Amino acid sequence: MSDSSISLDAMQIQLEQLNSQIVQLQEKLQAQEIDIAELKERIPDSNIISPKFLNRAFAVWGHYVVAGFIIAIPFICLASLFALAMMLISQPQ
Repeated sequence: MSDSSISLDAMQIQLEQLNSQIVQLQEKLQAQEIDIAELKERIPDSNIISPKFLNRAFAVWGHYVVAGFIIAIPFICLASLFALAMMLISQPQ
């Protein structure tokens, strides 16, 4: 009888341990689901992360063109000022 009571006690302890592990895993899963939901909210609405190749390609190309324009604006302004200065200097008086 003592062997059966020990084995029942051991099984009960193991079941309690398993239940506590299940509760811990469920808590971790809930925390991860919350983290995933927060990360999904932070993902921008852009075609750069589209699953379609052409959407991604044209989105990257569009960003490249806009960046080129932004970089070129100061150079265009300087070149225009230089051309205007040369025109003013070269006019006969």
